[in-house]
Formats: sequence, structure tokens, C-alpha cells
Amino acid sequence: MFGFDERYAMFDITPVENQFILEYLPEAKGDYVKVYLYGLMRCYHSEDDMSLARMCYELNMTEEDVTAAFRYWERRRLVRRISDNPPQWQYINIKQKNLISDDDSDPEYEDFSNAVYEAFDKVRRLHGSELSACFEWHEGLKLPTEVIIMLLNHMVELKGKNFRISEAEKVAVQMAGENIQSVEAAEEFFSRDGQAYTGIRKILKKMGKRYLPSEAQVSLYRKWTKDWGFSQEAIEAALELTAKGDPSLGYLDGILNSLRQENPDAGEMTADNVRDSAKRTDGLREVLKELGKGDVNARNLQLYGQMAELFPQEVILTAARECGHNGKDTGEILKLLQAWKEKGLSTPKEVKAYVQSFHDQTALIRELRKIWGTDENRIGKTDRSLLSKWENEMGFGREMILAAAAYAAEAKQPMAYLDKILTDYKDKGIRTPEEAKQDHQDRKGTNASRSGKVLPAQDFAQRDYSGVQDEMMKSLAKEMEAFKHENGGKSDA
Repeated sequence: MFGFDERYAMFDITPVENQFILEYLPEAKGDYVKVYLYGLMRCYHSEDDMSLARMCYELNMTEEDVTAAFRYWERRRLVRRISDNPPQWQYINIKQKNLISDDDSDPEYEDFSNAVYEAFDKVRRLHGSELSACFEWHEGLKLPTEVIIMLLNHMVELKGKNFRISEAEKVAVQMAGENIQSVEAAEEFFSRDGQAYTGIRKILKKMGKRYLPSEAQVSLYRKWTKDWGFSQEAIEAALELTAKGDPSLGYLDGILNSLRQENPDAGEMTADNVRDSAKRTDGLREVLKELGKGDVNARNLQLYGQMAELFPQEVILTAARECGHNGKDTGEILKLLQAWKEKGLSTPKEVKAYVQSFHDQTALIRELRKIWGTDENRIGKTDRSLLSKWENEMGFGREMILAAAAYAAEAKQPMAYLDKILTDYKDKGIRTPEEAKQDHQDRKGTNASRSGKVLPAQDFAQRDYSGVQDEMMKSLAKEMEAFKHENGGKSDA
């Protein structure tokens, strides 16, 4: 019959007793206070669809955190759980709570408090919120009371009596994750934890840090040793590599993670293995930089290892540059190095000379094609073999080859035609462009003075080209046919 507007709660107030603010709020966690106040507001302004899930959503908290908060207020006798499924709580007025008899106290909490006080009170007096947090490890994380007391003493040994409960809580969560339920299991855990603490302190000292490690830093060390399997020796070797960058634990963590991904047996790595692996990684990075693409990954590291077995880094980088110009990948670098090895190349000097010769040949072939007016881009092995023959076997220089190329411009296969011209020059002892030009003119003059209109091409035709059916001979045959046609089918040959 009566009700509020749905937006009424937004503009209304929720009364909070000063006694709560003065006595309960100072000792409680911030999230616990947030849960209490939100629940109190919903008591005054309830909604039919209110649920634990919705409350978690509106407070941006997990169900575990919200229920832990309500357990805390149950122990403080400010709320009472009345249902488990769905979970429901009743709020108790603070004045009403003061009227409740001592018989309504929480015996489990009292027993826990007494046990902690008896074992720990001489070391450090825990305040109400600290004791409540410890009890939450017992009730929420299901850690036995004796294990929690061992944890508190362990924290004193590591951090001193003024350690933060929040740091101890991180260890408690880890212990719960490992299902530590007995004194023996706790002793084994704390032994490992002590080793982690000592290990990370050594690392921090080597980095020039003199402060005590935090629980987060100890957890980082546990990850390196327990989860990833690195030894202290290997971690310290990896630390040496941080000198190249930011000497921080985050940078060290990145180096160790890379080593773990690159080496399946990271747990067996020695300090020398770490240094060698880092050197290999740095070498690969240099190669990838020259190549212009690629990542440091297991495949590329494997390929790089094969490259390093063939040639030193200087030669590998040369091959990477050559492949980078042509858009190749790391696999092509290895193939190129293998080809160089098959050619008998072994030193950087030999490789440098070969690469220079290769580029010189490429430039010369492109000049020849420019003279002939061809637009073919591909340069084949035959082209390079002919160039090597002319330069190395016949002894002709670049100037001589280009001069002779002009006389092969009309052939359908000018490269093969040029080979015949240069072979003829070698036989006749012609070594300079001037001599080649004079030979060309002499041949033209001689042919023009012959009786019977003998074609200039006949002079080449009379030489010994036993069985060679190349473009030069085909061209000469066509000229002979044309001459016969002009003279009524007769020939003076």
C-alpha cells in the first residue's frame, strides 16, 4: 500500500552510530567498513532483487572478500548470519549488542585469540584488527591455529617484530594454496621460504640495495627457483646481464623468463650456460636488426646456432644484410651461409671479396641489359658463369666487355652472342676496346671490298663453330638467305 520512489534511497540518509565510528571503525579494514555500511544502507532501503552477487558487483569486490567482511562483523557481534543459501545476515543494533550476555561470545574466536596471545604475546601484542585478520586465515583459508602461530614467528625471524600483517597474509594465502595443514608441512614450507628470503637478499645486495626484501620480492624469487627451476648461481649470472639496461628485479625477471622460454631445461642451467645463452640471444638480435624483421624465439635461436657453427658473427651479419635487401627470412640466411661454405669460403675477408664480386657482377649485367634494351630483372647462374668466364678465364675487364656488348645488341640472345665475340677476341689476341673497334671496322672494310658482295657476317661463318646452333649462327643464316634472294638464288659462298 505504501512505498518509496525507487530513487528515494539515493537522496535519503543512513544513520550510523557514533559508537560504531569510535569503537569499531578504527580497528577494521577499509573493505570491511565498506561492506558494513553498504549492508546497513540496504537494511534501511531494501530491494527485492538484492543478492550477494549484486552487492559484490556494486562494491567491486569478490564474494570471498564480502563474506570475509561479514564474518568479521559476526565476530564483533554486529551482524548475525541467518541463512547459508542464499546467504543472509541480520544487523544488530550496537545498543542491543551491549545487552547480549557473555554466553553469546564466539568460543572458537576466543580459543584462537588465547592461543595466539599465549604463544606470541611476549613477542608482539596484536591489536583487535590484526588478530581478526589472523583469525580470518584460520576461518577463511582453513589454516590450523598452530600453523598460523608458526607463520607469525617466521615473520618475526625474517622481518623483525614490527612486520606488517598484510605481508604475513600474502604468505598465508600461499600456504593455503599449497594446502599446508600440519606442523611438518609448515616447517618444510618455512625452510624453503627462508631460503627464498636469503636468496633475494643476496640478489638485492648485488644490485646495491640495502633494504630488507618485501614479500612481493620474495615471491618473485620463489617463482624463479620453484616454478622456473633456476639455481642461485644461474640467477646471479643473469643479474650480470642487467648491467646492459635497467638493473631492476623487473628487468632480471624478464631476462630469466626469456631464458626459460629459450631453454626447455632451464632448471639445469649453470652460470656459464646462462652467459652463453645470453650471448647467443644478443647475437641473434644483431642478426634480426640487420635482417629488418623477426623475433627472438626458439626457432630463430636454433637457426642462429646452426649459423654460428658455420661462420663467425661478422660473416653472419653480412649474410643477414644480403637477405634483408631481398626481403628474406632467417631460414634464407642459413641457406646463404651454407652456399658460401660449399664454395670454399671460410674467412670474413674471403666472404667480403666474394660479396663485392657478386654485386659488381650484378651491376655489370644490368649495364649490359641496358645496352641491349632488355628489361629482364632476373639474373641467373648462367649469366654469372659467363661473366666469371670472361673476367677470370679470358682476362677481360669491365670496359672491354661493355665495348664488345654493343656488337651483340641485335642478337636475340645477346649474352650468348657476346660470349662468341669475346671468344673470337681471345683467339685473335684483342685486349682493348680500341683493338675491338679496329677489328670491327677492318672486318666491315674487308667484307665490303670482296667480289660477289660477300656479307660481313660470312667472315664469322667461315670459322669453326662445330655443331653450335646458337643465335649468332641463326642470324648469319638469315643474312645468307637474304643475299641469295637478292641475287636470284645464287651464292658465291
